[in-house]
Amino acid sequence: MLKVDGSKGGSDGAPAEGEADAEAQVKTEVLSTRQVAQLLGVGEATVKRWADSGEIDCFRTPGGHRKFRLSDVTGFVQKRQYEVAGGLGSSLSGGDEDSEDAIATMEKYAARGDAGACVALMATLRLKGMTLAQIFDEVLAPALRAVGQKWEKCDLSGAEEHGATQAIIEAIARSQPLAEPPGEPNRADRGTAVVASVAGEQHDVSARMAACLLRARCFEVLAPLAQTPARDLAEMIVRARASVVALACTLPMDARQVTEQVELAEQAVRQTGGILLVGGPGVDTVRLPPGARLMTSMSQLLAESEPARRKRASRA
Repeated sequence: MLKVDGSKGGSDGAPAEGEADAEAQVKTEVLSTRQVAQLLGVGEATVKRWADSGEIDCFRTPGGHRKFRLSDVTGFVQKRQYEVAGGLGSSLSGGDEDSEDAIATMEKYAARGDAGACVALMATLRLKGMTLAQIFDEVLAPALRAVGQKWEKCDLSGAEEHGATQAIIEAIARSQPLAEPPGEPNRADRGTAVVASVAGEQHDVSARMAACLLRARCFEVLAPLAQTPARDLAEMIVRARASVVALACTLPMDARQVTEQVELAEQAVRQTGGILLVGGPGVDTVRLPPGARLMTSMSQLLAESEPARRKRASRA
């Protein structure tokens, strides 16, 4: 995998100019006072005053430094209807919140294998008002398609395409705090979700997006992801008493194989009383059974799964 070497720096081992911001982006689940101030377009003293008065939640490191969780900053923005002025580091400024600029920026970060920068960009977009589902639909997925198209045209090597995909996969895994509703407890009585790609499908990025979003909505998620045999998946659905099953099919495949997988999943879901959500270009030519719902976006997946998220299987 091609990845940016974060060890570069000056002769004394300190980060070279411009690299401090990149290093600060690595763990964007937790922000410094300076990063919050940049996001909100205020001075650090203002952020400290808000934190000390309890307007925005924070915690302190053993050294006494204030740190802010993304979910808490998001909650502050939503509560105050605050207009986010800047971005993390220098990744976004001016008109870069425009979706085309955001896609190009995400593609650039992914192509250089910089998962931390991808997460930082998603954090900035989230705090500017986009939901994580929207970010997946409108920025991350188009950026990934652009990477794939460049690989098809030989503008990227196979190693570079793989590195970009892995960076996006890592960014998805780390972006869950961006989807969590502020202040909502993680209750144990919410439903179980099973998320997978259809049997034979090796591309599981869409399934990973779905799993991330459903976990953030407090589902217990079982995610076998790629290449799970149809009957094994159906048995898992029944065993887990799944209230939601999400199946992704990214690429055109054997229609009979996809149909078998969907039909077996639908039969299993009927036993659990759950819902079956199916999406991706690979199901466009497949006739879905009556119990399967076709999804065209991650935002729709979240909306469709909402009624099931507080269900708890009662069968023994």
